[in-house]
Amino acid sequence: MFLFRYFAPLALALLLIAPLASRAQVAYPDDNWVPQGMDVLGRHASFHTDFTFDKQMLDLVSGISGDDDTRRIVAKLRGISVHVYRYPEPGMYDPGALDAVRTEYGDRGWRHLVTKQSNPAAIQPGRTDLWIRFDHDNVEGMVLLLQNATNLDLIAVNGTLSPLDLLHLRGHFGIPRDDHDNFGGDHFVPDK
Repeated sequence: MFLFRYFAPLALALLLIAPLASRAQVAYPDDNWVPQGMDVLGRHASFHTDFTFDKQMLDLVSGISGDDDTRRIVAKLRGISVHVYRYPEPGMYDPGALDAVRTEYGDRGWRHLVTKQSNPAAIQPGRTDLWIRFDHDNVEGMVLLLQNATNLDLIAVNGTLSPLDLLHLRGHFGIPRDDHDNFGGDHFVPDK
């Protein structure tokens, strides 16, 4: 009876909180999905790295560093995955494999919103693509694919975010700050 009196309220609280906690940790099928074509693209890379920050890691890092806006945005995230490929010279990755990656996103229902291409006459022009995954009216994921002659970066951000939130995350968690012309540049320069 002694244990019941002290642990019954705790057990009841856990039962009431558990559905809320499980709702907050909703996983979407595409949260950890990487297009099959990315393996093909990595075969000739002289440098290739993949890393993922899950919700727990993001919360930990956010508490240590970042401004208030960054912490607010990170609180909305379920995860960030970054895939970086560097090639020793132009023409080392297959443009057809990269097109297959783009097609995979469309086939899975991701909405392609932006394509920005620089120097279209080049063999492998610089290009930036942005896809967004919607769940009803909510944006639940964004993918940014940055390409130039010797570099490919794929950044997948999962969580309920706005496009402005994604812009604010540039320079954090391995997401490149592309104010300049590294990949054609997004030319979004923050006020100083």
